[in-house]
Amino acid sequence: MVELKEPNGQILSYRHLAGSIEVHMRGTQRAPDARIKLKIGSRHGFVELDINRGGISGLKPAHRLGKDFLTYVLWAVSVDGRASNLGEITFEGENPVPVNLTTPYQTFWLMLTAEPNYAVVDPSSEVVLYSVKEGSAADTKALTIRSNLFYFTHYSTYESAPSAADDRVPNQLLQARKAVELASKSNGAVPKNAGRATLKEEEYTQEALDQATSFLARAEAAYQADPKGQDVIQFARTAAQSAENARALAMGAVGGILVRQLENELAKLRDDLAKLRTAAPTVIADPVQPAKAVPAPVAVPVASPVVTPVASAPPLVKQPALWFAVTGWGVAIVLLFRRKTI
Repeated sequence: MVELKEPNGQILSYRHLAGSIEVHMRGTQRAPDARIKLKIGSRHGFVELDINRGGISGLKPAHRLGKDFLTYVLWAVSVDGRASNLGEITFEGENPVPVNLTTPYQTFWLMLTAEPNYAVVDPSSEVVLYSVKEGSAADTKALTIRSNLFYFTHYSTYESAPSAADDRVPNQLLQARKAVELASKSNGAVPKNAGRATLKEEEYTQEALDQATSFLARAEAAYQADPKGQDVIQFARTAAQSAENARALAMGAVGGILVRQLENELAKLRDDLAKLRTAAPTVIADPVQPAKAVPAPVAVPVASPVVTPVASAPPLVKQPALWFAVTGWGVAIVLLFRRKTI
């Protein structure tokens, strides 16, 4: 979990079909001079966000925050910390481009983060702008929700060393290259074991990564043929999208290969434990002591049936296999919960 400890953070619940209100976003310490002014209003089935020309000021290109950052993404964050990618803030030279976006959320706060590509499914920790409370204009058309600003993400590690921009290469192609690089690293971090069956998520991850690599190659070829051609942008954005799908699967943001691996191991341990519990105790004859003669039963008149006590199962301490299974089960559960990055 990432908690945003900034003053006057605002979560708004927009009244259904009540019209548009003006909302402001203020820069964090990473971009103290940045500001965004936008209009937000409830529509039939969605909430619309409109950033007019001139509504973004003081925002510098993302590469100034680190070499892994190539663009900005606007997020709507629900009250329970789930972030939804609303869209990319692009630039024409040094000037950000106004956008019109929508979200199905009715209650949320806004943040702008620096990202490696436009298609990320989880935000980075580089928050540059967040929505704030200014004035009382929102009182009649939106309800203020009192809560801390926080969000969850699987993507917490990026290279934050400043870098210089390569203005010769289109930003979309740079994003595609970085997306494939990050996806390849994430896929390589997943443990491979030839002795087990391949998970469906692993197959999907490899297919998405192969597709991303193929589209990146086409984008590079198009760039060599015509650096300003539209095919470069088209193929590069498709490559970034496929690569991000692969990274999300590998890291657990969607699906979760590592989680599924642990779930399968846990299910196997449960089966082994169940078999040990239901197995009848085996009686082994003593080869040293001779068998004793059993006397013939003597008939004794009784008024009620005699209940013969059932032999109790051998103590747990005398079953090392069961102890081993229980211990392995516990380790698997611990690993399963530690996998979630907060």
